[in-house]
This record gives sequence, C-alpha cells and structure tokens, in this order.
Amino acid sequence: MRHAGKLSTIEKAMNTAAPTLGTLKREKGTDFTIGLLMGWLVYLNDILNLNKPMTEDQIELCAIEVTDTFYSLKMSDLTFLFKKIIGGHYGEFYESLTIPKVLTFFRDYFDERCDHAEQQTIRSHADFASDETFNYSGNLRRTFNGKSNKY
Repeated sequence: MRHAGKLSTIEKAMNTAAPTLGTLKREKGTDFTIGLLMGWLVYLNDILNLNKPMTEDQIELCAIEVTDTFYSLKMSDLTFLFKKIIGGHYGEFYESLTIPKVLTFFRDYFDERCDHAEQQTIRSHADFASDETFNYSGNLRRTFNGKSNKY
C-alpha cells in the first residue's frame, strides 16, 4: 500500500501500466495469482482490526472467486480498491468481513470502472471526430480509386 497514494482516481488506476490478474495467472500461474490475492485479503483482515475476520479457507475461496471473475482488473485497480475499502468508502463492516461483502466491493468497483472506461472512450472518440486536420478529400479519393474504377 506504500504506492497507493499515487492512485487517487479510477482513471489513474485504469491508465497505469500494470499487469491484470489474467496476465499474472497466465504468466506466473494460478497458484501465484491466488496467493497474491490471499496476501491482499490477509492484509485487509489485519488492518481493519475486525472481531470476526475471515478464516483462511474463506480467504482462499474469496481469492479464487476474484481471480476467476475479475481477471481483467489491473494490480493498480486492486491497490486503489483496497485503499478505498480501508478508507471506508464502502461503508461499515460491523466488525466482520465476509466473502459476499468482499465480492460486493469488487462488483461495485468493477461497475464503476466500466462506467469510467466507457466515458473515457466516448471522450476519446469525440476528440478524434472533431479533429479538423482530417483530410476528407484524400480519403475519399483513396476509397473510390481502391473500390471502383467508375469514378
């Protein structure tokens, strides 16, 4: 969590050059990826000082589910998400942490991330579409010359 301060928005987490869970799973193996996620969950259990923390079996099952379901999240997304969980962005834990709670945090973050990615794509497309340096006549000439000799 030492570098979490640099990730202040979802956009920064999305645009940071970091491997996804799927990439780690493919390159380092499933056991490595699940173990990494288990480490994050153990840290979460410890840092929140819960009366009823997750058991080791619950942590492992949760890590497997996250790895299988949210494989497109980057490590920077995990850092930002755990920072938000620890900061109380997702509400009170009522002294316990469960698999459904953790998976709800991931689902909510993933939905929010997808919304931001969609908006970023729309803005990027609008910026490209409004670019005045686009050469219409050159593109039309190439299209007509390449497809038909009637013109």
